Amino acid sequence: MSIDAKTVAELRRRTGLPMMKCKEALSGAGGDLTLAEENLRKEGHKTIDKLASREMKEGLVFTAENKGAVAAVAVLCETDFVARSADVQQFGEMLAKCVLAAAPADQGTGDVLQDLKLEDGRTVKDHLDDLVGKRIRENMKIGSFARFRPQPGGYIGIYVHHNRKIASLVDLEGKDVAASAPAKDLAKDLGMQIAFQHQLMTLESKDLPPEWVAKEREIFLAQVQDMPENKRAQIAEGKLAKRMKEVVLLDQPFLKDEKSSVKQRVDAVAKESGAPLRLRRFARIGAGA
Repeated sequence: MSIDAKTVAELRRRTGLPMMKCKEALSGAGGDLTLAEENLRKEGHKTIDKLASREMKEGLVFTAENKGAVAAVAVLCETDFVARSADVQQFGEMLAKCVLAAAPADQGTGDVLQDLKLEDGRTVKDHLDDLVGKRIRENMKIGSFARFRPQPGGYIGIYVHHNRKIASLVDLEGKDVAASAPAKDLAKDLGMQIAFQHQLMTLESKDLPPEWVAKEREIFLAQVQDMPENKRAQIAEGKLAKRMKEVVLLDQPFLKDEKSSVKQRVDAVAKESGAPLRLRRFARIGAGA
C-alpha cells in the first residue's frame, strides 16, 4: 500500500527512527500511525533486551542545586559520543532535578529511581527505555546518585571534575558556617580529594564493614607467612592500618598538604578550619571513572 510522506515524517518525529524504518512500520500497520508507533515501541523493548549485556564504560554526571541542597546522578552508556548527545543531556538534566526534589533516599543506585516522574510526565524508566529502544540504540542505565540537604547553619559543597565524569558532595556542619569562606574553601579542597580517591569507602574507620576488615587481615596475614612467626601479626596489622587509610576519608593525609613538610590528616584540617567545621558525610559519584 502507498504511505504518504507526511505520515512517515510524523512517525519519524515521534520516534526519532530512520525514515525507511518508519515507512516499514506504517506498511506493517496498514497505514495506522498510532499502531505503527506502538509496534516500534514494542520492537524497542526487544532492542533493550539485546543490548542489556553490553558493557557501559562511558557516561556523565549531572547535578542540580536549590536553596543549598545539592544532587548528583550518573548516567552510564557505551560511548562518550552518546553521553554528550542532546537526548542524553536533556534526560540527565531532568533526572538530576528529579533526584533533588523527589529521590526516596539521600544516596543509592538508579534502581530506586525507576518509578519517579520526570518533568515531562514520564517515569524515569519509561523515558530511559524510549531512549535506548528508539533513539540511542546503546545500553544505558542510571548509576549511583546522592542528594544532600544542609543542616541548619551548615553547608553543602559540590565539586565536578572538568570532564563531568566525577562529582563529589561534601556535607559540612558547624555554628553559622553556611556559605562562609572557610566552609567554601574546605568543601572545595575536600571535594577534589574525594573525586580522585576512587577507593574511598567510609568517613570513619568504625563504619567499615567487619567482614571487609576480617578479609583484609586474612590477606595480609597470608602475605607475611615467610616472615618470622613472632613478627607476622604485627606486620600484618601495620599493612591493614595502611590499607584503612586508603579507604577512610578522615584518616587520609590532606592532599593539599602534599608539598608541605607537615601533612595533616583530613579530620584535623576540618577541626582547625576557621569555623570550626565538622565533616558529616560525603559522596563520590562516578560515570565511567
